[in-house]
Amino acid sequence: MGNPVLRKVCNSVKVSKIGTKKFQKFIDSMVETMRDENGAGIAAPQVDVKKRVFVMEVQENPRYPNKDAFSLVIAINPELKPIGKKKVDSWEGCLSIPNIRGCLKRHAKVELKAFDRKGKAYTMKLKGFAAVVAQHELDHLNGTLFIDRMQSMETLSFQEEYEAYWM
Repeated sequence: MGNPVLRKVCNSVKVSKIGTKKFQKFIDSMVETMRDENGAGIAAPQVDVKKRVFVMEVQENPRYPNKDAFSLVIAINPELKPIGKKKVDSWEGCLSIPNIRGCLKRHAKVELKAFDRKGKAYTMKLKGFAAVVAQHELDHLNGTLFIDRMQSMETLSFQEEYEAYWM
């Protein structure tokens, strides 16, 4: 938090650039960073790149032991559309705001449209934690942090306090 790239709207990726070695290495690096940090997702501006790309995955993640697992998703030039009006409470943290948690509302289900790492367009429906993570990561591509979406700062907590009082 504080890096100006995190507050910028990211630029679209040209589909013709997706298959390049440089871009493929970038995607691999994002996935590796997310996994090394036990993140559920990571967006390009979090690694100081102003491109509309995020990756997300939860498989036996120690930071999220009680969350439903989901397979690796690579989203290039993503768009999200809510499915229905239902929202859920979402206790969120962020690799860009270490050791801080807060509660906010997110859509329970969303439709994700994006390009995969081969440049192929896809659409998928996400629900639960995967839907929350996609919304969190898309916010990064628009210069928004989860704390910006909190309706109240009353739940803003250090990780240790979150675990002691809110979990």
